[in-house]
Amino acid sequence: MFMQNHRGLANWALLVAIYLSATLTRLGLEKFDYILAGGQKFATFSNWGNHLGISLSYVLLYSLYLTWTFSSQLQNAVTDFKAALQRSWIFLLLAFIAYPLGNDVYIYLHSGLMNLRGGNPFLTPLGSYASELFQFVDWGQTSTYGPLSQLLFTASALFVSISPLLAVYVYKSFCLGLHILNGYLIWKQLVVPERGKVTLAYLLNPLLLMEQVAGAHIDVLVSTSLILLVGSLTRKWYTAAVIALWAGFLSKTLPIVWMPLVLTFLCRKHHWKALWQAGFVSLGFVILLSWKVLPELSAWRSLLNPGVAGQYLSSIPAFVMASMNELRQLSLLPLSVAQQKAWLAQLVQGLTIGFGLFYMAILIRIWRKQNYLSLNLIADMGWVTLVLFLLATSWLMPWYASIVITFAALQPRAPLFGMTALIFGLSSSMQYLFQGNPLMRSLVTISLPVLVLFLGKYWLQQRRSPQVSHPPTSAI
Repeated sequence: MFMQNHRGLANWALLVAIYLSATLTRLGLEKFDYILAGGQKFATFSNWGNHLGISLSYVLLYSLYLTWTFSSQLQNAVTDFKAALQRSWIFLLLAFIAYPLGNDVYIYLHSGLMNLRGGNPFLTPLGSYASELFQFVDWGQTSTYGPLSQLLFTASALFVSISPLLAVYVYKSFCLGLHILNGYLIWKQLVVPERGKVTLAYLLNPLLLMEQVAGAHIDVLVSTSLILLVGSLTRKWYTAAVIALWAGFLSKTLPIVWMPLVLTFLCRKHHWKALWQAGFVSLGFVILLSWKVLPELSAWRSLLNPGVAGQYLSSIPAFVMASMNELRQLSLLPLSVAQQKAWLAQLVQGLTIGFGLFYMAILIRIWRKQNYLSLNLIADMGWVTLVLFLLATSWLMPWYASIVITFAALQPRAPLFGMTALIFGLSSSMQYLFQGNPLMRSLVTISLPVLVLFLGKYWLQQRRSPQVSHPPTSAI
């Protein structure tokens, strides 16, 4: 009976994935032709039909995936990585065929064209640079994507002269290749019995396929650097770990948050040789990048994504702002718009301070805890990232959850984190469904994983009670 249910889930998931891939491709190509003909840019959906069809099918696909992930007991069903690819290839192919839903891929290729023609996307605002893709770009600031990401953008942009659509799929081929590589690296990182199910679950995760492959977000490269970082830490290749950290930061901003944690760990363990080597490597990177790529302080600041400062989306401040707007419409809020902005700024500052205190507590624990191992460091890095997104990130996009899911795959014997990460993936996929309602979008995105975090902690405590004995399980 279980195998029949398992096949039924797979069949339903395949049907939904086919519909989602076909609808995304049709919408993407229509959107490309429409904008190319002089039509006004729109961020995602062109009408309510596309909105409901795509967003509901995405949520349904993720729900089917969660049903399989939490119910399947086939720990040893996948005996090698080739078998994992054989089971997931059709979903990988559909994700590759699906055209990106948003406009970020055009920003990437536009940056690549700028690089090819001698411009510097870290000094020149993208919206002020003319290229074949200028009309698709709705990003006015300089690039926030580091030099390593720019290499992929530039290689893909070589094909724009042939066809922008070809360039999009060349770039998507990099994303697909990196996603498969990430699955392979996870396979190599884990041990029996977890690695079979975890690797397959990682390759098939709808948010990863939708955001990192179909949507072609550069976060897939950050996931690669994270997996290499974790592998280096567990093998005590500390210089390699610092290089992986730099690779992540030179892809996107987030890995800068992990750097103090890793450095504190190395100091606590008295790995002075590794610290000296890491210092020389870091100095070399800074000198090399400052020579050509990031020659000014403003170029380095560009990597920190200053353009989203004061903007709120799918976060606690976004929820508060939407609530205030609703109350203002009902004449129940005695604050002016200026007072509301000031209050929101104070809220963001308070949340940032709260995250800072949590971060300091983690650093203190690294320094003071006896027998603190690399596995503890990896777990703390995951929690820091999750708390950062849920508490202190004012502008939260759906694909941010992909990094948390990668953390969960790397520590399959951490069920609370795994459950929370997977539900964070579900709530992030629901952002598209509530795109027109900032109040519900923020509430669902944040509250679901927080609820699972607290309920899951209670549930796990009950399972560990002395009255009942259960074998250890993995949540992804």
